Amino acid sequence: MLLSDTASAPTGVPYRPADAHYLSVTGGLPPMVGCLLTVADRPPDVTELRDWLAPRIETVTALSRHWPVPFRSAREFEHVGPPQLHHHVRQATVDRLADWSALLARLWAQPLPADRRPQWDLWLVRSQEAGSRYVLLFRVHHALLDGVATTRVVTELLGLRPPSPESPSRNTTPRSARPPAADVSASAATGAAADVLRRYRTPVTWPVPDDRPGRAPRFGFARLPLSLLRAAGHTTGATVNDVYLAGWAGALRYWQQIRAESRTAADSRPEDLPVRMPVSTRHLGPPSPVIGNRVISERVVLPCAEPDPGRRLRAVARQTALLRPDRRRIAAQAAYDRLSFPLASWIAHRSLRPQRGVMSASNVRMSADPLSFRDAPVIHAVALGPIAPGHHCYSMFTGYHDTAYLYLAHTDRLPHAERLPALWLRAVHELHEATCR
Repeated sequence: MLLSDTASAPTGVPYRPADAHYLSVTGGLPPMVGCLLTVADRPPDVTELRDWLAPRIETVTALSRHWPVPFRSAREFEHVGPPQLHHHVRQATVDRLADWSALLARLWAQPLPADRRPQWDLWLVRSQEAGSRYVLLFRVHHALLDGVATTRVVTELLGLRPPSPESPSRNTTPRSARPPAADVSASAATGAAADVLRRYRTPVTWPVPDDRPGRAPRFGFARLPLSLLRAAGHTTGATVNDVYLAGWAGALRYWQQIRAESRTAADSRPEDLPVRMPVSTRHLGPPSPVIGNRVISERVVLPCAEPDPGRRLRAVARQTALLRPDRRRIAAQAAYDRLSFPLASWIAHRSLRPQRGVMSASNVRMSADPLSFRDAPVIHAVALGPIAPGHHCYSMFTGYHDTAYLYLAHTDRLPHAERLPALWLRAVHELHEATCR
């Protein structure tokens, strides 16, 4: 169950090795995930918004949790009671509502609520130049929620729904029953965990890890029709995620060429780059508590050295096909569940080490249908994520209704990284032309 009444919520929920990893990050900006929504309506007063949320917040028990203080005094999230919304629902005014990069540059680094309050907030953002629109920015500590859980919590907290109750989802086929992790054999679980680790054996020498983790990142965005990515993958049987990653490989190829031309690189030849790809296991097996992180961290090598867009897509698709089977994900999740906490924590930490790659690429599906908030259309919905300690770059692909969104967070140690969103658009268009002609 995603939601439950506060009265029936357990007093404690165990935290997992991945949660502990994010809790152990100290210094600078805490690791956060979030969601940015643009609503086509006049912005409400912040007090009105708090009053509207008050009866809903009591049912979203994940937002009433905090970890033990001091950390490691217990291994469970504690229920600390319904949040006081005047601490968690905040407001801001910006010059341009459509400039998401500037909006995040101002608000993402703001401190989360203090004094043992649950580590999340919701910003109501308005501007003078766009009186008929406003933005809702949700942020939460990564130890409390992963990316998929964040989109679910935001949907439930804000009561997001299709404008018409009869509006069907495009995918109405129910998921087939899957074996729970408890049914996975010990050998299968061990083998899956070993396979995940094997993918992180090869260290990278470039880009070098960031020696100043925790600094506020810089941001970039891009968007295009989701149908364009579907069409590009259709002829080869590739998924939308494959097209996103192949486009990212092309963008990083062009970016390496720009670095070489500006004489910031010694070698002008683009090279393949590995990325860490968080893969959710939340939809596998029986329902799990929404709080915490239920992901495994896979490694995909982006074929940036390949000049042909179609071959880049096929190279990506060959790798992701090996990672896609549900049985593999269930077995890997079972390994995390069954191993001793120190050993599982070591595996989680090793898969996030910047010496094995300093870039991450993730994706999430917000909704196949257009959503509304208080009967007003939500015209944009973008998932947000953090740069892992020592890493340089985090990209997130969000599918919302008929639009594909790219979110990019990067450090100031990557020259010309601000051009990557535009380069991704270029690479996806070239891929579409190469596969659909």
